[in-house]
Amino acid sequence: MADLHVLPEEASPESKGPPETSTKPPRASRRRTIWIVVGLLAAFVIYAYGFQVTRVNLDAINDETRQESLFRVIRALSQPDLLTYEVAETATDLEYMTPCPSGGFEPAAVTGEATLTVDPPCADPRTVVTVSGTGYRPNDQVRIFFVPPNGVELRLENVRTDADGNFQTEARVPARPDTEVQTLRVKSVQSVGSIFSPVQVEQPDGTTVRSPRWSQNAIDTLDKIIETVFLALLATTLGTLIAVPLSFLAARNLMKEIRLPPLQLGLAVAGIPIGVGLGLLVSGLSGDLIRRLPDSALLLGIMMVGLGWLSFRLLILAAPTPGANTSRAARIVAGAGATLAFLLAAQSLVRFAQVTGAWLAPRLGAFDFLGNFLLVGGDILAAVFGLFTALAGAGLLAFLGSRLGYVIGRRASPPLKGTLSVLAAALAGALIALAIGQAIAWLYQITSVRNTIVIPAVIGALIGALVGWRGLRTDQVPVGMWVYYVFRTLFNTLRSIEALILAIVFVIWVGLGAFAGALALALHTVAASAKLYSEQVESINAGPVEAVKATGATRLQTVVYAVVPQIVPPYISFTMYRWDINVRMSTIIGFVGGGGIGFLLQQNIALLDYRAAAAQMLAIAIVVASMDYVSSRLRERYV
Repeated sequence: MADLHVLPEEASPESKGPPETSTKPPRASRRRTIWIVVGLLAAFVIYAYGFQVTRVNLDAINDETRQESLFRVIRALSQPDLLTYEVAETATDLEYMTPCPSGGFEPAAVTGEATLTVDPPCADPRTVVTVSGTGYRPNDQVRIFFVPPNGVELRLENVRTDADGNFQTEARVPARPDTEVQTLRVKSVQSVGSIFSPVQVEQPDGTTVRSPRWSQNAIDTLDKIIETVFLALLATTLGTLIAVPLSFLAARNLMKEIRLPPLQLGLAVAGIPIGVGLGLLVSGLSGDLIRRLPDSALLLGIMMVGLGWLSFRLLILAAPTPGANTSRAARIVAGAGATLAFLLAAQSLVRFAQVTGAWLAPRLGAFDFLGNFLLVGGDILAAVFGLFTALAGAGLLAFLGSRLGYVIGRRASPPLKGTLSVLAAALAGALIALAIGQAIAWLYQITSVRNTIVIPAVIGALIGALVGWRGLRTDQVPVGMWVYYVFRTLFNTLRSIEALILAIVFVIWVGLGAFAGALALALHTVAASAKLYSEQVESINAGPVEAVKATGATRLQTVVYAVVPQIVPPYISFTMYRWDINVRMSTIIGFVGGGGIGFLLQQNIALLDYRAAAAQMLAIAIVVASMDYVSSRLRERYV
């Protein structure tokens, strides 16, 4: 018996018919339509308010006076003041009388290549007359003067001739009535020589000059654009040298692994101020010792080389060598001797640069900048060396404090270790709070000991003790993340301050000039570059880092062998790009006295000398375009 297949009710032939169509859109479609309408209305309201805030007004654009001023500025900017021409001035005179004599007046005919007429030939004072001229050079700028009998030229109008050398304009007769014949004078100034055929022109004093020749504005522009380039170079170099090491402290992937027990952390922080003071003391004593020596460049050079060699040899003895029989005490003595020899060698280098620079500067003539470079370089090395010794002392005492905490933590009982950990953390918190309190006291000139010392120390100690107590649970404090957030906040704060504002501060500090601009750009470069560098460190491949760690490498070795090789190419690219940015930014900080071509540009704009300003704008454009081309080729080759 055949199987009977019953069609479902909805599929049976009888039930087929035209599909039902809904007259209402689905709910999702209605919601999307509503949101589109709401978005369009919101955009309309936002842009309508934006037009009101920005005061958009097309009537101002169509104003004839504004258009005339705009065209005048654009024409001036299109003619940069780069060349100076000697000029030959020609004058065409026409007799004129004001007021008209009783019998009328007919001026004498003007003879020569140029003709000049005025309608009417005489008129009452303050009357508008029509002045016409023919036979002048095409597209030439001519000036119309009224010359009374005393010979003083009163300028009436400036006008430009047309393509045929003709002009016609209206002028108002000045209120200088006289019974004698007066004069209308039209002056035309003609440049002597051209770019392709310069000529020698004799001056009234008997000297000859070339026409055309570079204008003083062009010479000043060249001088300032060179200053701008080197200003940006020094700022980029200094900023990069500081930003590179700081960028590792602002890299999250490197800092999140740095954890210390609260006891070690507290003693390490307590050792930092002691180390800073000790480093500054050692730097001052070693500097005083070298300064007591005679100012002999030969003696200082010999000491610098000899002490440097001695420091290197003692450092080799102090380094632990497999198979060597050197005792630990001997290595410590050798390390101390190497440090002392290095300090004296560095101070000898500082003094050598100062003495040599002071001797060379007055003897090099046009190359005296080489001696000045050594002299100023010695002063910079002295400041850098003092900072280096302070940081080295802080690092050494922090390391010794951490090691002391490690030894105490291994030998002390758990209750004693916990107590010491809380006390050490409280001491660290009090020291940090005291530093902050002293900074606030200096900034706001607060003299109250209670508000700047007692209260900050107590609050800092309580916070430190709380941090130490919480750290006892895991015996670890995420000190790396604290450092990360501190430096990130510092970089973001400095980046938010425009270099223009920083330049104002440094101008007040060191005075007007390129030095203030270089310092401002260097500080801004530190903040901006360190952030970019740190983000590049955060995006490195983790594979090489894990591989180096697996060999038992220290944290410093991991950074040197696994992190640095991955970041060198982008670091070079970012540095070249930053130099390009600093060149463009230096043109702005010059507006507030930060040196460079911006200072000259600001002066010319303030004086409405747009032709001179156009020369500076042209120089900036050429330098920026050239640097962009050079940096792109360098990135293509080395990055």
